[in-house]
Amino acid sequence: MKRLLHGLVLLCGLAAADAVAGCAAAEETVATCRIEGQQKQVSICLYEDESGPMDVAYRYGPVQGKEELVLRVPLMELGYLTASGAGVTVDETAIFASGDHSYRVTFGFRDGRKPDPSALHKFGTVQVLRQGATLAELACAPETIVRTPDLLLERMRERGRTHASDGTTLSNYDIDRPGPLSEAAPCARKNDVDTCWSLGVSAARAGDLALALGYYDKSCDAGFVTYGCYDGGKLYLHNRQLRDYAKAYERLDRSCKGSDPGQAPYACKYLGWMHQTGIGAKKDNAEAWRLLSAACFVRAEEPLIDGEGCDLLAKTILIGHPLGDAQAQRNSVGSGYLVYLALAMGCTDAADTVCAKAKAMLAEAKAARAAWVAYCEEDSGDCAGMLQPQENFSATLSQRERLFAHYQDALKTLGAP
Repeated sequence: MKRLLHGLVLLCGLAAADAVAGCAAAEETVATCRIEGQQKQVSICLYEDESGPMDVAYRYGPVQGKEELVLRVPLMELGYLTASGAGVTVDETAIFASGDHSYRVTFGFRDGRKPDPSALHKFGTVQVLRQGATLAELACAPETIVRTPDLLLERMRERGRTHASDGTTLSNYDIDRPGPLSEAAPCARKNDVDTCWSLGVSAARAGDLALALGYYDKSCDAGFVTYGCYDGGKLYLHNRQLRDYAKAYERLDRSCKGSDPGQAPYACKYLGWMHQTGIGAKKDNAEAWRLLSAACFVRAEEPLIDGEGCDLLAKTILIGHPLGDAQAQRNSVGSGYLVYLALAMGCTDAADTVCAKAKAMLAEAKAARAAWVAYCEEDSGDCAGMLQPQENFSATLSQRERLFAHYQDALKTLGAP
């Protein structure tokens, strides 16, 4: 590694006593860790003095002793990437260039593995490249990671940076550092959200899901919006350590019945799944059908749907029309056409697996001369056309309106449980 990390660049303006692989006293720590299996440390630090703009430093070297490499980049020129990570956290990558070499440092969270996939685990990596080819990849020892999530993002936004290095627009959510729930102020309306929900998002992004859940609950109970109900409901449902099915159902029910078109379908999907499977709620296929229909077939000015909810609805329809084996059900006019409509609606949500199911179902039904295909052609005029991608979102909305109307007509004509 020493051979690779040549070309030492000393950071100006810091005392020699501060020249260690960790951040100096005059710097803000973005992230730091010890390399797994080594007594080496990597740190990302922010430094600013009155004579110039804020800089970002990459520091690498022994845990105890003088650093081997320091690279310094103006904050506004830093190579920076951000990507959605586990839950609602964000993984951040800082990229430092030095001649033919570049150093990509990523910190964030990963989903857990068995026995608890719902847990979040810190991770950090260092990738060393020369002319784009990877020379080395190092991993941080998780227990040594110290990180201030979103600190880079916060400092860049304060100075007017609006885009990551790949052109992605930087998120404009509030960046908070939430304290203990016992010290939290009452929730207050803030634009189209509330302060408690914002604090919950910040806690979740920092990996503290228990604290996030506390703020989501406060937000839900305050009743300004249903964002806290939805995010809290998901945590109660999915996270093994925080699981409470009764609370999950109650929170998601509020969101499902709420007026937010970008959230209600997803909440209804989770409730429908609970009734379909009997996990956390009474197994009730009729109720699952009703809720999953609300997730998939949405009537709104600009309807957002849940493609996964459409897939679950298709399965529920087959259960609700007990005609024997699944092949016979798909071939029947009633369940076959309704299933196809559900999958076609899911296809409008760019759900590739749902589209593939719909196409395979149609091809199979045509080959078998299933009765529902003729009904579909007569009702829609172009059964296969229901699966064609639309040229823009406006056309997609029109397609959803047509599918919604076909579904409602089919329910009246063919019946539902």
